[in-house]
Amino acid sequence: MSLFDNGLMKILKKLFLFVVISLAFFYSNSLASVSEQEASKALKLSNDAIGKEVGDYTLIDQDGKNFSLREFAVGKPLVISFIYTSCGHICPTITANLGNAIQEADKDFGDKFSVITIGFDVENDTPQRMKEYGANFTADVKNWRFATADRETIERLTNNLGFYYKKIEGGFDHLNFLTIVDSKGKIYEHVYGIDFKPRDVLQPVSEAIYKTAEQKEIKIGGFIDRLKLFCYKYDNATGTYKLDYPFIVKMVLESMTILIIILFIWGRDISVLFQRRFGH
Repeated sequence: MSLFDNGLMKILKKLFLFVVISLAFFYSNSLASVSEQEASKALKLSNDAIGKEVGDYTLIDQDGKNFSLREFAVGKPLVISFIYTSCGHICPTITANLGNAIQEADKDFGDKFSVITIGFDVENDTPQRMKEYGANFTADVKNWRFATADRETIERLTNNLGFYYKKIEGGFDHLNFLTIVDSKGKIYEHVYGIDFKPRDVLQPVSEAIYKTAEQKEIKIGGFIDRLKLFCYKYDNATGTYKLDYPFIVKMVLESMTILIIILFIWGRDISVLFQRRFGH
């Protein structure tokens, strides 16, 4: 008897109908505001930046003074993070975790690298706003600066570092990562996510003290990196950050749909091949 008899085909048809209806529901109700295509494009943008030289950009620090990004960290690694000051949860969490890493580094090599947090919301992230934002995390603005710049500079800098962001209602969709720049001024690594531990930052920083981007194997980000790319969802009830499960379910349902379509189109051929290969 064929593996794909009438009874099984009826079951598959019902399952297919269920998947289609479920997909329609999750497409209309998903909390994810970016498409898989956008996520893939953003990940490629960030990966392509690895190994590239960071250009020289004129920024404005928290005290309103112009300075050269290249001169700020000359001769030692640099950690760069992008935020926008009106971000309610994600950006402060990233900055707080970065602060934890800096405190941990002070025990061993805190003076061997510099840190800069850059506000990319050019309409609102003024030097004063950056100063107020930075004061929540550190008093040492010598080695950890909070800066902004004009629109053109921000666009060139974010493109250079592979940082994707898009303005939406009430804020921005953006990548969640820190960028590690080596002592030669080339992008060494991105640290993805918001819940990173000090070691996740300090390991590539310590490597970048003694290695350059050319000496490091470049790895293409995988599925886990994709999950970390965009803002996690903040659960007001628990006060924690959670994966966007509707988005994950949507991707599973899409995969199921593709599998079922394959079975519908080539099911009998597959059955024949199995019977020829394993039949007695």
